Amino acid sequence: MRSNRLREPRAHLTAVWEFHVRADKRRAFEKAYGPTGDWARLFGRAEGYIRTELFRDPTKPGRYVTLDFWTSRVAYQQFKHQHIAAYKTLDRRCESLTAHERRIGEFAKAVPRNLIQSAVSGQITIRGATPADLETMITLERQTPSAAHWNVNTYVEIFNDTPPRRIALISETDDDLLNGFVVARFDADNGELENIVVAKHAQGQGIGFELAQRLKTAAQELECKQILLEVRESNRAARRLYEKSGFQISGRRKSYYQDPQEDAILYTLRL
Repeated sequence: MRSNRLREPRAHLTAVWEFHVRADKRRAFEKAYGPTGDWARLFGRAEGYIRTELFRDPTKPGRYVTLDFWTSRVAYQQFKHQHIAAYKTLDRRCESLTAHERRIGEFAKAVPRNLIQSAVSGQITIRGATPADLETMITLERQTPSAAHWNVNTYVEIFNDTPPRRIALISETDDDLLNGFVVARFDADNGELENIVVAKHAQGQGIGFELAQRLKTAAQELECKQILLEVRESNRAARRLYEKSGFQISGRRKSYYQDPQEDAILYTLRL
């Protein structure tokens, strides 16, 4: 019989802290730092937080370790950036509970299963990306030489509410294997395809085409008139994908790319 309980997201980052708690403050410490305590409630304000676990050393009274599980390092960094004032306030409130504390470190999953499979298996779904997907998207982009390489802040800006509006779509299988993603920005009547990445294990299986078609549908729903893009002249695989998806050559930018220097071919998809 299938359980109706929602599946917990996979943790790809665990923040680990060690505490030495004052003898008369242990009950208050456990209340504040436990799975339903003040810190867990603060973390719970952020998307990407999963849970907190608290462990007590049975051989050393007053020694504790906390494990805070997050879907990604990006989600954890976003929390610290967005809630820094509340974090500092709660930290000051809890100072009297401990004699000593230290951050042991932040630990990522040693072998991310959703990046090591060699072929697409299972049902493919295309959905809107969320901040919880960012670390996996960035890892996949870094593994794809032909992709546009962005810094972390640029990826975080995808989900900002400030203009220009961006749409990011993810292709994944039902076992959470990431096949690829596409990101586009929209301003007035125009859209610009900024980045499209297909994982090595998924290439040649129509993933890029499906992402482009779903992006086209999203653009039409926004009443966009056209989608533009630019691509290295030598990137034959990407150019075949764009032309198959309905894009047509509309121009050229001489020596637009560097390292190595190369022309950019401009494409337009009329909607």
